[in-house]
Amino acid sequence: MISINPVPLKSFFKTEGTINTKIQFVKYVFVGGLNFVFGLVVFYLLLHVLKINYLIAFSITWILGVLLTYVINFVWVFKPNEKIDFKARLLKYISVYILSYLINLLLLKVLTEYSGYDPYYIQFGLIPIVIVINFLGMKFWSLK
Repeated sequence: MISINPVPLKSFFKTEGTINTKIQFVKYVFVGGLNFVFGLVVFYLLLHVLKINYLIAFSITWILGVLLTYVINFVWVFKPNEKIDFKARLLKYISVYILSYLINLLLLKVLTEYSGYDPYYIQFGLIPIVIVINFLGMKFWSLK
C-alpha cells in the first residue's frame, strides 16, 4: 500500500530560500484576481454594451489592466529592496506586458476565428497563460 503524505500549507511557506517568492506569488495571484475581474467587466462592457470590435476592446482593457497592476505590483507585491524610481521600471514592466499582450492577442484572434466561439469566453480561457508569462517576467526581470 502506498501512502501519500501531503505537505501542509504551513511548510510550503517555510521552505528555505523561496519564502519570499511564494509570498510574492500569492500576492501576485491576488492582484491578478482583482485585475481578472476588472478586465472581464471592462471587456464585457466594451464588447457587448458599447459594441466595440473585440480586438480593440481587448486592447483598451489591456492598457487599463497594465496601469492598475503596475501600481499594485510595484508598491505591494514585489516592493524592490533598493530605492528605485517608479517610472524607471515602467518601461521594463510594459515590455513584459507587451510580450504577453501579443501572445494573448494572437491566440485570441486565431481561436476566435477558427472556433467561432464568443471572444469573451476564449479570453477567459487564455488568462492562465498570461498569468505565467507576466509573473515570470516581473519576478525575474522588470521588477527584480
